[in-house]
Amino acid sequence: MLFWARQRWLLVGALALASAVLLVACGGKEEAGPTPGAQATAEGTPIGQGDTTGVTDTEIKLGTHFPLSQNPAAAYAPIAFGMKAFFDYVNAQGGVYGRKITLLIGDDHYNPPDTMEVVKKLVEQDKVFAIVGGLGEATHNAVWKYLEEKGVPDMYVTTGSAKWADPAVRTRFAGNPDYVAEGTFLGQYIAKKYNGKKLGLLLQSDELGADGEKGLKKGLEGSDVEIIATETYEVVQSDVTAQTQRLKNAGVEVIAFYGIPPQAASLVKAARETLNWDAPIIVSGINCSDIFILLAGKEAAEGIESFTFGHQAYEPELPGTQKYMKIWDKYGTGGPLSNFALYGMSVAEVTVWDLEMAGQDLTRGSFLDAAESMCNFMCSGCVGFGPFNTSPTDHKIYEVFVINVVEGGNWVPVGDKVSFETTTECTPATPPPGFEDQPKVGADAPYVETP
Repeated sequence: MLFWARQRWLLVGALALASAVLLVACGGKEEAGPTPGAQATAEGTPIGQGDTTGVTDTEIKLGTHFPLSQNPAAAYAPIAFGMKAFFDYVNAQGGVYGRKITLLIGDDHYNPPDTMEVVKKLVEQDKVFAIVGGLGEATHNAVWKYLEEKGVPDMYVTTGSAKWADPAVRTRFAGNPDYVAEGTFLGQYIAKKYNGKKLGLLLQSDELGADGEKGLKKGLEGSDVEIIATETYEVVQSDVTAQTQRLKNAGVEVIAFYGIPPQAASLVKAARETLNWDAPIIVSGINCSDIFILLAGKEAAEGIESFTFGHQAYEPELPGTQKYMKIWDKYGTGGPLSNFALYGMSVAEVTVWDLEMAGQDLTRGSFLDAAESMCNFMCSGCVGFGPFNTSPTDHKIYEVFVINVVEGGNWVPVGDKVSFETTTECTPATPPPGFEDQPKVGADAPYVETP
């Protein structure tokens, strides 16, 4: 993920977070594809039709899984808190068709067995309507099949594995861009800027690295960039100095990295400080973060290239960021708005749109119908990175990228945005009765001051 928090309290916890991330992030290699029977019931009707689990006349009960305690919580919990802040903002305006949104956050400690435990509780005991924004490759990998089999809407998964939405399954939608798409974007960027150069790859030896490599090779097709060396590392290995040395010895002129911040930082520090090697380095979007710069050091990180797929909390001049800041100031958990909290608010805003478009007679089926027919919706913090379009075969929302470069200790966007939008043509659905009276969401909706 790329919406990393900028607050000092997060940076203080970053080194502790790094060690925890090594053990659980981006793992798991289950085969993609829908579970038999997940697309429709035995009678052939769409999954969720008539299912009102988690819905009463006064409440819509949603669930999610995030670390709220132990080291990873410092970075990741603000995503969940951002979602809750936006839902509370909507609730203060009367909720959705008179129903208040309750968000139950299962504390999974960023540990897959705990994820299964808390998600099963949310589904079987708390009877949530949907799971929204579930975090993490390895952690969500523990529950995606379970949720699919149970017919529980699994909305806007906060991780980039391609399998969440490829192929599309009725009950599951991707939140982050998938690693293949972002790898393709970075490959095209490398082909344009470094054509004719000798490229070396450093990849995490799991699904993240494999998807990224697939995308990079696709983006390089037709160019004169030659991949002359490929190195891998295990997620539990924090020091990649040896792999970096081998890339240099192979005559690599440009490095592309697909993995997470601790090893990205190790690569950069090894190249710049140990080997005195100034080869251009392009890192995957998960590293477009303050944590990466903290771990690598500002001087070593200078000039490193990556990308983002949305606006950042340090763009206060933008109307969407200003609106999120006001909501966060009133309904958040304290401190200034972080990038992670901003991302969580955008996920919540899209979810509210789906709920409103589903209409008064809310069921899991009507909700999924709405989520599959999004057309030109722009969340408040997404201007320039949208609009969001979906269909029964396109369950991805963020599909616009822009290159960022570290300048003076900060990530700075450069160049034009590039779209990988799957659904290029759509027809807006007719809003249901009473829609016009619901809390306004989206880029055009002004902030509403509530008591």
